Amino acid sequence: MSPERFQDRFEAFIGEEQQVSGVWLLFGAITETEDAAVILDETAPWALRFSQKPPTPPPPVGGLDPRGSEEAGMVGPKLAAPVKPGDSYLLVNDRDEDLEAFDHTGTFLWKVPCLARGQGADNDWKHNSTDTPPVLYRLGQLYPDYEQNPNPPCSDTAMSYGWYSFDVVELENQEVKVGRAGIMLHGGGSGCGWPGAWAANQQLLPTLGCIRLHNVDLRDKVLPLYRKGTVYVGVFQET
Repeated sequence: MSPERFQDRFEAFIGEEQQVSGVWLLFGAITETEDAAVILDETAPWALRFSQKPPTPPPPVGGLDPRGSEEAGMVGPKLAAPVKPGDSYLLVNDRDEDLEAFDHTGTFLWKVPCLARGQGADNDWKHNSTDTPPVLYRLGQLYPDYEQNPNPPCSDTAMSYGWYSFDVVELENQEVKVGRAGIMLHGGGSGCGWPGAWAANQQLLPTLGCIRLHNVDLRDKVLPLYRKGTVYVGVFQET
């Protein structure tokens, strides 16, 4: 098993019982080797490096950037959001698979499950259909399909985008730098089938590089912020 495959298997169960049991199985296997004492020495160079957390990068100045220790070691926006009263900030952490919302003062509002994942590796956002590029965005045009028909017939649009979808406007020139345009924030999921893609809490599946939330969270969480002021979105990705 390659290091990359081992990491993929390990992170697939982050925070779950399988991950904990995997650590203990690995520890048990090491203790049975001849060099167990050397390998498990807490002062060994690898153990010291393993025990260190990467420093939290200083946030950009001149606006709101509510990144915290959970984003340490990740790639994120280089710009702070120029918020004003009524605006909000959605912080997307693709490693933790969640989205945290903050008001214009940086006060935490809520957290929901989220994916900013495409069809490539977890550290690839420079090719078509890969992860959402880690820059600052703002929500643009809204497509309120749920309000137009809460019980629509099956269609490619309803399956792919769900109840609500938003154009996402990039603010760091990434469309020119890496050629990634057409990114959105939406629900749905063609892989969920029909009517699964239209369910309130549909399964979150990777997209072609967009940001995906549960349909109901788009309606009950994001939409009220959008109708109150400008919504900025900061995406953080693994290195």
